[in-house]
Amino acid sequence: MKKILLLGLLNLCSLLATAQFKLSGKIINPKSKAELQVNIPLVFGFHKNNSITIPVAQNGSFDFVIPIKEKKLVTLIYDRIFYTLLLSAKGNLEIAVSDSTVKIISGSAFAENQVLRQVNFDEIPFFMSSDGIEKFKKMSLTEINEKVIKPFYAIQEKKLRMIDQPQISAANKKHIAIEIDALATNYLNYFVSETDLPKAAADSLVISIFDNKEVKVEPINAGPNYYAFIDHYLRYLEIKAFVKVRNEKIPSNELIPYFGISLDSANMLMKTYSKDYWRFLGALNNVPLGIVKQYNFQQLTNLHADKDLKHLMLLANAHFKIFPDDEQMQTIKGYINNLNSILNKNEKNENIVVFRDYRNVKSIYDVIKTLKGKVVYLDVWGTWCGPCKVELPYNAALKNEFKDKDVAFVYLDMDEESKDGDWKEFIKMNELTGIHLRKNREQIAPFWKELLADANDKAEYYPQYFIFDKEGKLIISKAFRPSNGQKLYDQITEVLNKN
Repeated sequence: MKKILLLGLLNLCSLLATAQFKLSGKIINPKSKAELQVNIPLVFGFHKNNSITIPVAQNGSFDFVIPIKEKKLVTLIYDRIFYTLLLSAKGNLEIAVSDSTVKIISGSAFAENQVLRQVNFDEIPFFMSSDGIEKFKKMSLTEINEKVIKPFYAIQEKKLRMIDQPQISAANKKHIAIEIDALATNYLNYFVSETDLPKAAADSLVISIFDNKEVKVEPINAGPNYYAFIDHYLRYLEIKAFVKVRNEKIPSNELIPYFGISLDSANMLMKTYSKDYWRFLGALNNVPLGIVKQYNFQQLTNLHADKDLKHLMLLANAHFKIFPDDEQMQTIKGYINNLNSILNKNEKNENIVVFRDYRNVKSIYDVIKTLKGKVVYLDVWGTWCGPCKVELPYNAALKNEFKDKDVAFVYLDMDEESKDGDWKEFIKMNELTGIHLRKNREQIAPFWKELLADANDKAEYYPQYFIFDKEGKLIISKAFRPSNGQKLYDQITEVLNKN
């Protein structure tokens, strides 16, 4: 047994010895509270849990081994400024960091990272500033094409020519070129989402941006911006497919272009599966399998982070049918086991309360009146709502702030009846202590009228928050979010002190 353990340790040490990159250098005029971090994307997307803090000496120097086993575009973060670096196993790089730039000094990865600086890889496009978006969003489709898209593509072409330097390997040139092109498309896609164009015009613009884009890329040449592009590309295919369905009047029992299933089947599928599964189907029909495997691994990881056990299991089962020998199988199974463990732990959590006979509750005051003597913080949300999920991790700190005070937490969920079981599982999975009730889209309408009756802003967006005093009177509409921290704590405290 000891021999087996020793061999395992030796293998691990051998792996770590080869799967690393040495980053060293110095911070110019280091700031006492500013951390130096490197964020290593799993596949794509910026997730805080992928960030590693690099120890920095008092004089600003650092010497750190970054655990990577393949070529990676990573993000160096200092004082809220982001810098992209291209790293590879067994490589090294010396840099100088300031609050406005990174200077490449020396190392085996010098040439490719110097080029990233020369092409200004981290540059924000001219149309992405707040002034730029406001200026260009008011333009017509023709004006946007002439004043945004064409000039921006000209800038990208210049950047692509700049990377054609003899000191950079052909593999690194290809990797950087793919990332530059993908990043440009991602920026344009974001710009379209921020415009006020009518839907038909916005759809037309998205289609013109993505048509003829290259997706036949080998995984070895694909970085995080390319995988983010694939995510947007699948959404573009969805737009293009349904434009064709409408224009060509394709019957609901015939195959939807690019996705290989009928509209009738898709509607049935979405009652059980999530959008992640739908995009998995789109990827299988339009993207190289090696790319699909990596892309879907990130989607599975996201579902684990969202604690969405049902859809994680469904997508994992579909994934393993296509990729039965996936090297990430144990990791994915670990995700499922972890969420099952959390669910089992909270099945009998007495602090997670589903309000009695919640289906028949006609007014939010039917719940509030049961909490007389407590200030109530009401969270109006939905399990389908991305921004709502972003707020959930901040609930623990909020509740800890008022753990010995007369404050109660109520969650009004908007989900359809078919999602009742998913909702109950979700609140247990996320350990949402408090009082819960659910309404569908039709049933929640009178609740919104009650909550927004005296509000200047009548918009019914999700999430929204409300504060009731100890007598059950609505005192603050559209209160601060849990992520607002002290601002919210001050709001609640002020209501507490008035009673």
